[in-house]
Amino acid sequence: MAKRLNQLQLRIETQRHAVADDVSALFAVVRPILEGLLYGLKGDVVAEVGGRDHVKLKMLPRLRRRGDGDTGICFEYAVHDAMRRADPLVIERVAEALTICRVPGEDLTSLLFGAEKTGSQQIIATTHDTLTSDSVLLYGSAGRPVKLRKHISGIAEAFRRPQARAALPQSFSGVWKADLFLGTLDEQKWVGTTVKIQPND
Repeated sequence: MAKRLNQLQLRIETQRHAVADDVSALFAVVRPILEGLLYGLKGDVVAEVGGRDHVKLKMLPRLRRRGDGDTGICFEYAVHDAMRRADPLVIERVAEALTICRVPGEDLTSLLFGAEKTGSQQIIATTHDTLTSDSVLLYGSAGRPVKLRKHISGIAEAFRRPQARAALPQSFSGVWKADLFLGTLDEQKWVGTTVKIQPND
C-alpha cells in the first residue's frame, strides 16, 4: 500500500507468519535488502520496464547503478524490517543502544525515512500518524530538543537540495544524512541513525 504525502512516499508492510525453517529465514533476511535496492532505483529507469511491479530479480543488478548509499539503505531497511517484526535479537541491541544514548521509553520502534537522494527514489515505511506534535529529536548537545514533526519536511528537502541544508537549525544540521530514526512511541523521543562506509562521511 502506498500513498503520497508532501512529496514523500509512505510504504507499509507486515509479515504475517513466523519464520519456520532455514530457507524461510534466509528469505526473511534477503527480502528487505532486495526491496531496499528495488526502491532505490531511479524512477525513470523503473518506468522503462513498466514500473517496480515489473522489475524481475535478474534485472535488478542491471538496472541499479552502484552507489555508496546502497549499503546504508539496505542495512537500515533490514534493521527497520526486523524492528517491525519484533525480532528479539535486533530489539535487544537497539534497546541497549538507545539506553546508551539516553533515549527514554519502553515501546521501541523505527521510522525508515529516506527521501530523494540525487534523484533516486528511496523508501519511507511508516505512517504519518507515528509522529505526534510531542515528538522530539534528541541531538546530543545542550539546548531544548526540537519538534521532529515540525522539521520533517525541511529534513526531506535537505536530502534533495544542498541549499536547503543551510536552512536546518545548526544544532541538528547533519540529520538529513539519517535514513532511519529510532525511538519510543510512549515517550516520542527519537534519534537519527545512519550507516556510512566512507571514513570521511
